[in-house]
Amino acid sequence: MDIYIEFSDRFSQAGTYHGLGMVAQELREYEQARLYYQQALDIFIEFRDRFSQASTYHQLGNVAGELGEYEQARQYYQQALDIYIEFSDRYNQAKTYHCLGLLAEAQENYAEARVNLQTALEIYLEYQDDYWAGVAREILERLPD
Repeated sequence: MDIYIEFSDRFSQAGTYHGLGMVAQELREYEQARLYYQQALDIFIEFRDRFSQASTYHQLGNVAGELGEYEQARQYYQQALDIYIEFSDRYNQAKTYHCLGLLAEAQENYAEARVNLQTALEIYLEYQDDYWAGVAREILERLPD
């Protein structure tokens, strides 16, 4: 990061901020993670790198969810999903639908959870990702009717 700052390489700073956010998130330092992700997002927006914004929105959704900020998490996930749909990135759509499903389950909105997880499952199967398809199936099976 210091080198990117020294050479005024602002765009490369975004990827590093995103990476620092992931590290902070793994360490459960959610407020610090949010700050890093927001710095990354600001730069991606500044450079009009719409596709890179999606993964940062997704991670911000994860952080908000961990903090119990469910509506904020839903908004971030929806922003990520909209971009993934815009770029026809089906696999990342699946990951975001999966998170939206878990979020709905946490809020006991089982109908919404089922729709999102079923959508994720269909895409995982399309990409022959047996592991994540299995995870989605297990969650769907445990949802109350």
